[in-house]
Amino acid sequence: MPSYAFTAKGYDGRLIRGVRMASSEDELANALARERAFLVKAEPEGATRAGRATISRKDQVAFLMHLGSYIEAGVPILAALADYRVPENPNLDAAFNDIRRRIEGGASLSEAFQAHPSLFSHLQINMIRAGEGSGRLDEALREVVKLVEWEEAFAAQIQQASTYPLIVLGVIGVAILAASIFAFPPILKMLREFNVAMPLPTRIFLGVGDFMVSFGWAVVALPTLLYFGHRMSLRDDAYRLWWDTRKLSAPLVGPLVTRMGLSRFATFFAAQFRAGIPIVQILRECEGVTGNARLALDVRRIREGIEGGERLGAMAARVGTFPPLVVRMLAIGEEAGNLEQTLTKVSQYFDAEVQAGVKRFFQLLEPLIILGLASLLVFVALAILLPIYTLIGGINAGAQ
Repeated sequence: MPSYAFTAKGYDGRLIRGVRMASSEDELANALARERAFLVKAEPEGATRAGRATISRKDQVAFLMHLGSYIEAGVPILAALADYRVPENPNLDAAFNDIRRRIEGGASLSEAFQAHPSLFSHLQINMIRAGEGSGRLDEALREVVKLVEWEEAFAAQIQQASTYPLIVLGVIGVAILAASIFAFPPILKMLREFNVAMPLPTRIFLGVGDFMVSFGWAVVALPTLLYFGHRMSLRDDAYRLWWDTRKLSAPLVGPLVTRMGLSRFATFFAAQFRAGIPIVQILRECEGVTGNARLALDVRRIREGIEGGERLGAMAARVGTFPPLVVRMLAIGEEAGNLEQTLTKVSQYFDAEVQAGVKRFFQLLEPLIILGLASLLVFVALAILLPIYTLIGGINAGAQ
């Protein structure tokens, strides 16, 4: 019998809160009415915590592998859910209990997952729903696990590649800030007392400092306003399409964004195809996984072409986004009847392209960052040292 966390109000006006077991909310309301109180609000115990639950990719993989192993062994889903506990994370544990209660109430696994969008994505739920429909739920769960592991590996690669440039940026930034705050003001005070003529780098440095003192709020506020204005504008489909199209054509960044979007598309396409989902439905779902409105439009054009009787390889060639090698692979896979293996190879191809692209991107970005910050550091050093040399030169000339 489920438990309900409830709020009630007594006939004398007092507020009553608690948790009680009841077969339904109506039974709970009737029980409270017999105690001269009326029910204000009730929800299954743990539902509030479940609504606040979040899950890491590591925990998601562990949970899905647990379910898949039990189902593959012929153990009922309810037993698998009953045996899985996360005591160190009460909110997540409450969410899993809520999933179990929903299945006990007659919901399917995909329907129970759909009630927790913070834990499972729309794509993951659709793959599980397809597995339920085809009778291959354990295989669908394994495919979802592969996708989550792929996302985790991809995120780890980005983090690893960006760590060193960020450390360099932070160290040089702190050095410049420390010199500007602690080293330059005393020297500047001394130079002004001796009426030393300031060289151009020093005047520029002082002008920037004075501007920041007077209008520093604008320097911070303007980028913030532009950022949030941009974020709000992205809700407009036309603006988002324009912006994402510009990203694909941007130097250095554009090829990487394209490869990343196509890698996600190929990976999700292959996983859903193996799960037994029809190609048209797969393409409809994959429009949202590319992360780019322009690439999503190309995927939609492929879907519309296939709905009109065109072949996958021909449409991939027509949109012009896919590399020629991938187009040939898709065409050969269709003709040979082994599209599943071909899609897996395409996914592996794009994964390798993304790894190489990320590595090249940060290999190019790292020296650019170092060069830019080194130039800034040299400029600050000149701004500080040149007037000192001028002062020393003036003193020596006066002594002679």
